[in-house]
Amino acid sequence: HPYLPQTNLVQYCLDRGIAVQAYSPLGTPGYKEEGEPMLLHEPVLQAVAKRHNATVAQVCLRWALQRNTSVVVKSTSPDHLLENLRMEFTLKDNDLEEIKGINRNHRFFRPDDWWGPLGAVFE
Repeated sequence: HPYLPQTNLVQYCLDRGIAVQAYSPLGTPGYKEEGEPMLLHEPVLQAVAKRHNATVAQVCLRWALQRNTSVVVKSTSPDHLLENLRMEFTLKDNDLEEIKGINRNHRFFRPDDWWGPLGAVFE
């Protein structure tokens, strides 16, 4: 997601033919801890969406696809699932630059914080 683009990691993988899948490409609108940012309420993404007559979710998904990452989106709403498929626009260079500027290095899912170091799971 745009708050944690991991550009170097994604490029490293793509350069070696490793497919990258966006995990939680819309942030975590259904599960949010207190004080966490809400990707779908991000003003920069809202402005980009408005310019393209799209939703913020569609902008996030298009951004991920234009980075050559695959996405899997969860939704409990059939309308949202269909809406997410309708991305009949391409983000322009200026859109991509604006989105690049919202990187917060924010990880929504932090297993180490919740369960301890990952290595402990395998001990």
